[in-house]
Amino acid sequence: MGSTESDFKRFVFIIIDGAPYEIFKALIENGDLPNIKKHVVDRGSLNKAISTFTSTTGPAFIPFFMGLYPGTANVPGLRWLSKSNFQLPNRFKRPGICSYMGLEGLHFATDLPEGFPTLFDFFSPVSNIYNPITRGCPPAKNLTRWIKPLVYTYGHFSYRWRFVNQLAARYLHRAAKAGDQFIMCLFPAVDAFSHHFSMQASEVMRTYREIDAAIGKLVHILQQANTFEETLIMITSDHGMTDTHTHIDIPRHLDDSGWWCLHYPKIWRQGAVSASMVSGNGMTHLYFKNSSVETGWGERTPFEKLYQMGVISSLIELEGLGFVAGQNETGDIIVQSRTGQGKISYDSQGTDHRTPQNVANSIKCGDSLRFSYEFTGTDPLGYGVRYKNLSSRETLRETYDSPYPDGIVQLWQIFNAERTGDLVLSAESGYDLRARYEIPRHHATHGALIAEHMHIPLATNYPIAAQCIRSVDVFPTVLSLCGHNVSGHHIDGQVVK
Repeated sequence: MGSTESDFKRFVFIIIDGAPYEIFKALIENGDLPNIKKHVVDRGSLNKAISTFTSTTGPAFIPFFMGLYPGTANVPGLRWLSKSNFQLPNRFKRPGICSYMGLEGLHFATDLPEGFPTLFDFFSPVSNIYNPITRGCPPAKNLTRWIKPLVYTYGHFSYRWRFVNQLAARYLHRAAKAGDQFIMCLFPAVDAFSHHFSMQASEVMRTYREIDAAIGKLVHILQQANTFEETLIMITSDHGMTDTHTHIDIPRHLDDSGWWCLHYPKIWRQGAVSASMVSGNGMTHLYFKNSSVETGWGERTPFEKLYQMGVISSLIELEGLGFVAGQNETGDIIVQSRTGQGKISYDSQGTDHRTPQNVANSIKCGDSLRFSYEFTGTDPLGYGVRYKNLSSRETLRETYDSPYPDGIVQLWQIFNAERTGDLVLSAESGYDLRARYEIPRHHATHGALIAEHMHIPLATNYPIAAQCIRSVDVFPTVLSLCGHNVSGHHIDGQVVK
């Protein structure tokens, strides 16, 4: 890839899985992360950025590494079902259904769309540590490719995630000493311990401090090599979190309501007419088999049809469910809560917004798309304002500090994916959408469109003054700071300064 002169010749990208913005900010202000504060934040900035919907590890990495929304990439969740390709799966195949948990996580990189570069394509040499997006990274430089399945399994069942993080730190320091131009390091333990205990449990706080110490050692290595000043360091998270007090059993509710539900791990259920594919436990895709088709599950079922079937009214009465979203017959997105209904409409000059593929192939979100939002009753997204003909950036600014930040664009992008459900459900704070088959039982949740899950820290040793930043903006911004030009590639983000 072409490059030009820039201030930074190296890039170290650190993702602390599951670090909410508010907790990270408080740790910085209280002096609990002295190395990050001194060497990163004080030299640059700490911004509140917006993750993507679904705010879940895996899909939420796509914006960082490819500049694409998960909807554009057609990877709309940690689990999904493709109605057009789905057949009742057996134990040896995955026709049109996927969960990136366990061994199926190996499919994540291959499910990404072809023809789009990743950050790895712009640097050499590179190193990758635990990151599931490996395209563009030479296998030999994917440092944890062999040990990741083993140590993640060990951490999951033994709860010794500190050991998993310690290995990440060793590889990070080794790559820094080797002089790699781009180093990507994922620290998974904050997320894992938060799920197992709570967001501010002692193990979680200890993990933050250990990550800070690892970054202190990283800076020392860079200083010894006289490369610290020319190294861009960015520390962020893929999603936020909320502690969980109530689990909602969506599949059982569908079963009890007469819509026999296929869900993980029960993906071989005969006679299923619905499917629930949950991500982060804070959101789930629901699919309903179209009775008019002889084979397969047909196409996306319009919101009006599901309303007539009684699906919508059955779901919105569930305590802890924030909203149900779907597409109507004309392509608008309907957002339904217990007390109101919202409608997101969008259009662009010369582009048919009824065909999401046309949008993805021909324009960048924000270049010519215009968004409108109206509601009846109580606004289900909590804006309390009707918007008309706003650009993508204008909708971001208007909703940045709302209960559902960037909800208009985020719902638009996720329904661009063919694999997105007929309905998308988002839980309220304190609730999740999975009550069974979660080992260990989760005490913290992410994945929803709520602010606590969508707000993430963005700490960098280069000052970014922009007040409104999406995770999808990281890709072009980093490449710009490192002297690379991405103008020839379709991306959903834009450079922020």
